[in-house]
Amino acid sequence: MFIGCTSLTTAPELPATSLAESCYCAMFYNCTSLTSAPVLNATNLSKDCYRIMFYGCTSLTTAPKLPATTLANNCYNSMFEGCTALTTAPELPATTLNTRSYYHMFDGCTNLNYIKCLATNISATDCTTDWVTNTAASGTFVKSRLMSSWTRGVNGIPNNWTVQNI
Repeated sequence: MFIGCTSLTTAPELPATSLAESCYCAMFYNCTSLTSAPVLNATNLSKDCYRIMFYGCTSLTTAPKLPATTLANNCYNSMFEGCTALTTAPELPATTLNTRSYYHMFDGCTNLNYIKCLATNISATDCTTDWVTNTAASGTFVKSRLMSSWTRGVNGIPNNWTVQNI
């Protein structure tokens, strides 16, 4: 819808609470002047619904809340990839991830230094593949104390980040 709109600074309201397949996919792709995201109220997600939504939004400093606790395949795939001004990830309350749900989600977010992810089941195919590639060299990763399967590196908890259990 707004792919490549480099002058767009403010996003329109997106009031939907139930999303169809691919409905917001690539909506703000490479909108390099977008500084804040719209409120995303959806709790009923479908396949690819937010995939690459903010990809390349290099001025995005604040991510929207992501309230859904049940995820669909590819729902957040590359959602914030290349958002170099983003420092804090939205809280990720879903406990079970689906295929590619967080795939490349924060890849290239070079200033991202805080993630709170409450997932306790990350066994789905490619659910966290390269999700934190090229994030900040140090930061804080908050996770559920019930989760023991996180590994270190680009597919898990970034190397050199502090881990907090809640």
